[in-house]
Amino acid sequence: MSYRDSAISQMVAPYQTRPVHLGGVLQIMVTRACDKACFSCTQGSNLGGKPMIMTPDQYAQALESLRGYFGVVGMFGGNPAMHPQFEELCKILRDSWVPWHQRGIWCNHPRGKIATIAETFHPEHSNLNVHMDREAYDEFATGWPESIPWLKGMDADSLHSSIYVALKDVIADEDVRWQLIQRCDINRFWSALIGVFRGELRAWFCEIAAAQAMLHDKESDYPDTGVAVVPDWWRRPIQDYAHQIDKHCHDCGVPLRGRGEMAMTGTKEQVSITHLSIYKPKIKDRTVEIVDQLEQVKPGASQCMTDYIGLGRRG
Repeated sequence: MSYRDSAISQMVAPYQTRPVHLGGVLQIMVTRACDKACFSCTQGSNLGGKPMIMTPDQYAQALESLRGYFGVVGMFGGNPAMHPQFEELCKILRDSWVPWHQRGIWCNHPRGKIATIAETFHPEHSNLNVHMDREAYDEFATGWPESIPWLKGMDADSLHSSIYVALKDVIADEDVRWQLIQRCDINRFWSALIGVFRGELRAWFCEIAAAQAMLHDKESDYPDTGVAVVPDWWRRPIQDYAHQIDKHCHDCGVPLRGRGEMAMTGTKEQVSITHLSIYKPKIKDRTVEIVDQLEQVKPGASQCMTDYIGLGRRG
């Protein structure tokens, strides 16, 4: 068996359980619009350009495609509270098949929408990282006191690894890349994702693969790697996502577990040539370092890149 086939066979498909919330998380990316510009944001909310906005009809279709899913159905961004039809999306979710205990939101600031958030989502199965923003923390705590045990990021910055340094740009040996890919933290511990690519609903086995595709979707020669969002798409075996793995995993920096930058207090962005075309920070004077040597990312410095809060505390 080739390194490639062996690696893919050991990877986690969306239908398989993971050691996280209710045995799994599946994200629906409603917008990458965000009030923050965290260094090395996985979804590119630190970058310029018009952010994707999922329509209510698309959101309803995405939810229906997940009917029967056992884990957390996440409303994801960016900051979902910045979606112009946020309240409508939340009503669609409340009226859907998804029970309250499976509804999560990934949100750094309620932006005046805390009553709707409190009515719609389960706090324990949400990701509420306020990124050291006292106003955000206070709005969550006052308007949704049940969320207090799950609020994080007020006392420590988060450490974000350099996601957009592509493996293939810094490691020439493909077999070595496959050995790293099969142990990817996002694949083993986190989530698949539904998003919008060139106006159409698409799904990916991995939220970083999805982010890559959506950020590059204005490039005419960039492939549409997403799968159709139809009922039970998430039950497909990992081999059905091999084309996504072949493309996106070699274009990704997650398996390097690089040191990265503090989300709020970092000093530079890192990107390699594969993603240079899209890497234009929305904060205009932010430094961007072009990486062409593996040592620049300090590989292996992060024990597990999904522990970004804990890594920030260790600094």
